[in-house]
Amino acid sequence: MATVATRTTTVSSQPLVGQPTLKSLPQSQRVLLLHGKGQQYQVHADGDVPQLRYGDLLVEIHAIGLNPIDWKSAAFGFGLPQLPSLNRREFVGKIVASEVEEECALKPGEWVLAVSTDYRDFRKAAFQEFAIVCCYNAVRIPCHIDPFRVASIGVAYVAAGLALGVCLGVLFTKESNRRPFNLLDVARKYTEGVSEDVAPEIYQGIPLESRPQPGDWILVYGASSITAQVAIQLAKMSGLRVVGVANLDKHRRLLESLRTDHLIDRTDLDHAKTEITSLFPGSLRFAIDTVGGETASWCQGVLAAQHSQHAHGSSHLVALTGKPKTACPSVRVHSVPIKLFHANRKVGGHLSKWLHELLDGGKLHLPEVEYVDGGLDAVNSALDRLKTGSISGRRLVVTVKQPVDMSGEDPALQSQLAG
Repeated sequence: MATVATRTTTVSSQPLVGQPTLKSLPQSQRVLLLHGKGQQYQVHADGDVPQLRYGDLLVEIHAIGLNPIDWKSAAFGFGLPQLPSLNRREFVGKIVASEVEEECALKPGEWVLAVSTDYRDFRKAAFQEFAIVCCYNAVRIPCHIDPFRVASIGVAYVAAGLALGVCLGVLFTKESNRRPFNLLDVARKYTEGVSEDVAPEIYQGIPLESRPQPGDWILVYGASSITAQVAIQLAKMSGLRVVGVANLDKHRRLLESLRTDHLIDRTDLDHAKTEITSLFPGSLRFAIDTVGGETASWCQGVLAAQHSQHAHGSSHLVALTGKPKTACPSVRVHSVPIKLFHANRKVGGHLSKWLHELLDGGKLHLPEVEYVDGGLDAVNSALDRLKTGSISGRRLVVTVKQPVDMSGEDPALQSQLAG
């Protein structure tokens, strides 16, 4: 270990069995590149291993969690800063080297979850064998949890946390010290990373008097999606009551297991709107839509129908994947400032540390996972399954490297799972 001022460069000189040291890292790696809009990803064996910069951890990727954005960006060409493009969004693996502040507690050999919201930095992309994650964005995986399962939760957790915590100003409470924290207030106080495109959401966002309070109702459309599953749980932890709209023939049991307070079937949306208006007259001011523009418009209509009955304030809709086509004066539509996770050290740090605490304390129910063997070569076929919509209520996780040594067992993983 070499230390200069407050900077520490650490490599795994005596690694766990099967873990490479910095000296033994390959000169090149396999990567999955997208060469053009509408094309499939292609495997290349001559990719560069990412170089450490100050504040970075180098992680050997063991599993990749697939998200809808992974196929949508390829199909429609958004979120591609250049071509060929190396895409992301989340992975789990072991730290093999670091160049970080001494206060960063993460060390080589530890399992971490990395959520890459910085799509312009290909070093942080998931579709490769080694990748970079900032220390404050890395989530230490508790010893008693299968790290491969955690590959399913990162992007959904960040999106849900920012939707509730920044867009709606919900007050969260950390498990370790029971101290409340408000991500919107944090973003306003520490302005690092608050760029022009997200500034309106931060500085002209939801007023203090309009923020949700314990006991308030919030509507979640597409309640079976992974992001919605996390949002339901975080909302419940904050004292909110949740109305979940989903295909109840498929997902009733799942949503009941998350303690969703009231379930509405999406089969007949006209009837669903009438039912909500009857059940919650004037008491529903908040909604999160996880599906698209059309369903966001429906949510907007539901909120607008109750506006005249509100005692104070306006209604607020967080549209995760598409805004309503028409505006409604009584409903403020919010967009999730996802880049805050990597651009603002305080916001990203709060979310990363809290996720570790939630996992460690068993407070967060992880989504159902379907594992896909085959590493990077299996990504295209797995994304095709996501594209068809055949994966509902669960996450596909691609296994890149099995955690085994020459004897067939990884001592660290076996110890964690036995622990």
